[in-house]
Amino acid sequence: MKILRVDELPWARIDENHRRVFVRVDFNVPMKDGVVLDDFRIRQAIPTIEYLLKQNCIVILASHWGRPKGSEEEKRKKFTLLPVAEKLAEIMDREVLFSEDCIGDGVRKLVTDGRGGKTIILLENLRLDEREEANDSDFAEKLFAHADLYVNDAFGASHRAHASIEAITHFAKTKGMGFLLGKEWEALNQALHHPIQPQMAILGGSKISDKILVIKNMMLKSKDIFVGGRMAQTFLASQGYQLGGSSIEEDALPIARRLLAEAKHLGVNFHFPVDGRAGTDIQTDKGTIVKIHEKQPVAKELAIFDIGPQTLENWTATLKKAKSVIWNGPLGVFENPAFAKGTLGLVDFLVSVKDTIPTIAGGGETVAAITQQNALTTLFHVSTGGGAMLEFLEGKELPGFEALKLRDREVEALVSSQ
Repeated sequence: MKILRVDELPWARIDENHRRVFVRVDFNVPMKDGVVLDDFRIRQAIPTIEYLLKQNCIVILASHWGRPKGSEEEKRKKFTLLPVAEKLAEIMDREVLFSEDCIGDGVRKLVTDGRGGKTIILLENLRLDEREEANDSDFAEKLFAHADLYVNDAFGASHRAHASIEAITHFAKTKGMGFLLGKEWEALNQALHHPIQPQMAILGGSKISDKILVIKNMMLKSKDIFVGGRMAQTFLASQGYQLGGSSIEEDALPIARRLLAEAKHLGVNFHFPVDGRAGTDIQTDKGTIVKIHEKQPVAKELAIFDIGPQTLENWTATLKKAKSVIWNGPLGVFENPAFAKGTLGLVDFLVSVKDTIPTIAGGGETVAAITQQNALTTLFHVSTGGGAMLEFLEGKELPGFEALKLRDREVEALVSSQ
């Protein structure tokens, strides 16, 4: 089974008058009051868009944004993709047409009037129609009604079997993945199935229960796993550490003990914080360094919100021995400057070794921290998907990839026809 990348599609046999391409992108970007706050995901889709324009295509872009709630009028006002169309036009310095709906006569007219190699159309927010998330076949057919080819370049949405991801592919004779989806596939597939050893993993975030399968999979791929955030505190509490007022995932304590026992059996080294930055509450403007030791309880009035300087020093000394690193999840509450030094210090370290140790990083908060340090284009690969990256690392088959797969005979037929 193979997935064709957009530049592997049989362009030589596709009539130039029938190159209307429906491109599923992930423009689910941070916005406030109609202003795009971070255009990282938009910029990642541009190579695919530009390639399709060079193939004389009319490019029809479709994306979801947010989780629309309220009356129809409220949803259309608060969850419109018009600001994204304007931002894309600004970035590309060319006209981007905006359709106030994602199906129907309005879309048909824009496509019919479009010019190959010139026209870019962005459809309105797919989630304004509840049939998108229902993977409705009739809705998918209407989405594809004015297109000839289908390209998925939305890794961040490819773990969902939605109409524009899965059902739509049943109506497309020619389909493939964009350059971004291809890049995500190659990077994460390497980390999961062909890791450059020694590969080391850094896992942060809040809940062990959300990352059980990722932890289990990483134990098979990485002999050293560094755990930060609230997850680390739950692991430590499961071993009897007294961490004051720190937040512990009580229900996950038995799970943590089982994972540690499994790691010992596999010869995997878990690395936990030996110190942390703590405060009386998450809003405090000053962090207090505390030691984390099984015989030295943390004061009851203090809660740990970040790894400490000794932990960062210990971890980076070990990480220097890696040949590759995979990172998902912050090491603390970095949104508060008082508890940001651990996560941002890790970003700075990974940037300093970028030429010898390739890092694959992802997850919404992880990307935010990398952005804060202006390192998005510096590290080897920064994933555009949070939930999609986690499910990929869990070893799950993502609907977005499965729907694009062609059997060998289908690939051979396409190649021979060129």
